[in-house]
Amino acid sequence: MMMMMSVSTLRLTLLRRLNQLRRWLLGMRDWKRRGYAAPSPDHIKVQVLLRNGLSDATWVETGTYLGDTTAVLSRHARQVYSIEPAPALFEQAARRFCSTANVRILAGTSEQQLPQLLPTLSGDINFWLDGHFSAGMTYHGSVDTPIVAELACIESHLPQYRNVVVLVDDVRCFDPSIEQFAQYPDVDFLVDWARRNGCKWHIEHDIFVARKKARA
Repeated sequence: MMMMMSVSTLRLTLLRRLNQLRRWLLGMRDWKRRGYAAPSPDHIKVQVLLRNGLSDATWVETGTYLGDTTAVLSRHARQVYSIEPAPALFEQAARRFCSTANVRILAGTSEQQLPQLLPTLSGDINFWLDGHFSAGMTYHGSVDTPIVAELACIESHLPQYRNVVVLVDDVRCFDPSIEQFAQYPDVDFLVDWARRNGCKWHIEHDIFVARKKARA
């Protein structure tokens, strides 16, 4: 029985890695075809997260999706909390990470889960905000992106943390003058949030990065 379970787990792991390799190759081909314009392939974005994120810190991710980014973060983080509102995607991720000690998959929207989660956290925190609707299996709530509520919640709890990095995906979408992004705030909203909270900020591979250091 144990051997059968081990073989089954191995097959699942190999299949997942083959699918990841296939997505990597397709993503690079598509990116090259687009002249390396945004959005960047997922593996490029992951490198941005790891390079800018605080080491040995807690990660809070909104939008688990297939869990590939969650898996990478779990190998570098003290703890990962990932919020997934789509029931089917949540169930899939819950199964995938049921044996990963430092990962918790939370069911619900970020508007529901962040106010419950953030008061329980302390120390160094990385936020990866990627919970917007992006077609396909992804969750579509009352708005296309919950970013306004997410940043408001984070802002209200900033004083209890030490060092904080906030990373927001798909900055190209923050242009409400474009019809398909009409429900997004302008990119100035992100800049104003960072400045108001004493964060240094920059944009890298379509990701907005805001960093707040603890006072000496």
